[in-house]
Amino acid sequence: MRKIILVNSENTELLEEIKNVFKQKNIEYSESDNVDFSDYTEEDLIIYTTFEKIELQTKTKAKILKLHPSLLPAFNCKNAIEEAYKTVKVTGVTVSGIQNEKEEILAQYPVLIGLTTNYCDLVSELKAICKKLYPVVIDAVISDRVFDFGDLFKSGCSSNGSSCGSSCGGCGKCSN
Repeated sequence: MRKIILVNSENTELLEEIKNVFKQKNIEYSESDNVDFSDYTEEDLIIYTTFEKIELQTKTKAKILKLHPSLLPAFNCKNAIEEAYKTVKVTGVTVSGIQNEKEEILAQYPVLIGLTTNYCDLVSELKAICKKLYPVVIDAVISDRVFDFGDLFKSGCSSNGSSCGSSCGGCGKCSN
């Protein structure tokens, strides 16, 4: 049986979005502030909810999902936001998976840095993108399917409670 571990962080809004995905899908998970990687198998999933750098040599068979505040491979460093802000006009968010000491990019979403964008605005935009992108990617990984950008643009239930057609966001308010 797959164990899902949600590693806590200060990003409470993102944590709540991910927990909502689990709740909607009746997925059991546990929360942890500190993970002992030796306890997990290939079937297990460890989900980080912060921009913390995870070393590839982490010894675990579990799949690790993580966020990075740039479009990897650019700015693969601890101060990625600062470096991007100083040097480029497009950055973004990368969701990647690490398993068996190999990292693969699962999804990326760009964020433009305009002439009037200040650093705090950039950080806020990156966090907003994470809040939208990461739960959808996590859902795809848990469902064992490839992430599709169309999933990001599905509307919530826009019906009057009967049916929302083929664009159902899975809110549970309709008969689909």
